[in-house]
Amino acid sequence: MKFQITEDWPLHGGVWLCPAGTVIDTSGNDVWSMRAKGLTPPLSAKCLDAEAHEVQLKTYSEHRHLLSGGWEDK
Repeated sequence: MKFQITEDWPLHGGVWLCPAGTVIDTSGNDVWSMRAKGLTPPLSAKCLDAEAHEVQLKTYSEHRHLLSGGWEDK
């Protein structure tokens, strides 16, 4: 699952603050991807693949109109 953070994102109750613009790739081993493993992408995140988009649709089904679907633009 791959997505980009569009605004600062507090992780694990605010222990870390992932900066806007960060790309999270759950198969990656960079520091932010490792810290975000198992978390749902925030509503404001830009999806970079179909898996992230599906997770957002499932999690935020009542807010479908706000989801980016940005992965389709690539």
